[in-house]
Amino acid sequence: MKRGFWGLVLGLLLGSAWASPSRYAEQFEYAWRLVQEHYWDQSHHGVDWQAVGQRYRAKLPEVGSWRELDRLIEEMYAELRDDHSTYLGPDEAGLFLSGAQCLPLPYPEAWERPSGREKGGSSPEASLASTSPSEEPRGAAFTPPQVSLRGGAVIVRLSNLIDPEVASTLASVIRLYEAKGFRKSPIKGYILDLRGNPGGLALRMAEVAGLFLRGFPWRIVSPSLGTFPQPTQPAFGRANTQKPLVVLIDGRVNSAAEGLAGALKDAGRAFLIGERTAGNTEILIPYCFPDGAVAMVAAGVLAPLRGATWEGRGVEPDLPVQGAEAQLEAALRYLDSPQPKRFSLPAWVEKIRVGRRF
Repeated sequence: MKRGFWGLVLGLLLGSAWASPSRYAEQFEYAWRLVQEHYWDQSHHGVDWQAVGQRYRAKLPEVGSWRELDRLIEEMYAELRDDHSTYLGPDEAGLFLSGAQCLPLPYPEAWERPSGREKGGSSPEASLASTSPSEEPRGAAFTPPQVSLRGGAVIVRLSNLIDPEVASTLASVIRLYEAKGFRKSPIKGYILDLRGNPGGLALRMAEVAGLFLRGFPWRIVSPSLGTFPQPTQPAFGRANTQKPLVVLIDGRVNSAAEGLAGALKDAGRAFLIGERTAGNTEILIPYCFPDGAVAMVAAGVLAPLRGATWEGRGVEPDLPVQGAEAQLEAALRYLDSPQPKRFSLPAWVEKIRVGRRF
């Protein structure tokens, strides 16, 4: 009798440490269904998602840990080749999306029957076996905003729109440089350098935009969620600064970073210098799993509140300029010029536009 009792106890303990293959399969199916049912392009960019699912399901018997399952799902999402959608295990989700809001996994049964993995931490078996170097959590998730002062202009380089601290950091920069008594002469304006920014979350885009303007400059078009307006955060009140703003863009600006630049341009709040953006304005919707994993699914397309989407065409600069240093010099020159009325261009800009040197 005792042997049977302790056998039951041992079975329960082992069951909490090692997930059964069925639990891995359930997590896999939820991740696969999110793309099948909520991906913005119902043709999945020409990818046969059914076939992809079958191919990766065949690999499930080889999965021996939650980490291995996370990598398998991540590889499956990479088959979409959209440079956006991805899957993060709890450790990576905590590192990359700390404080970020997400939608709960839209399958009630997943919340009624937890996977058995500890929420927001390593998988249970990770404490019982050593982790290989390739599976160790990554280091610093983001390059923080880089701030410099040049020629009376505050230059802020944003490398991403996922970091939950990006808007608060930028708000602190604005407070610092516009504080009374900071300088004998006030700053001329801001240069927001988005070049190379791959984008990120609509929420981060809205928070950064809200520092410079308020309102409802975007709409999100989603086959599963419908079409709905996207406000700045906050949506109402006076923006943090009214100083002139230049945004630097290039062909590597994607997603929410394109939406940020496009909204600032359309509102007449910023002057854009550089090159046309990528035209890849899929919006990532983060879906949270009960165990802390997050599926980042391109579930919609970002567009201005009125007019055609930027998808496939990108955001045009007000002043096309090639070359990183030439773009920065043009931005400084713009802030040095008497600020024109809304939507009009100073004379030196017109000279460049017609091919003359300034």
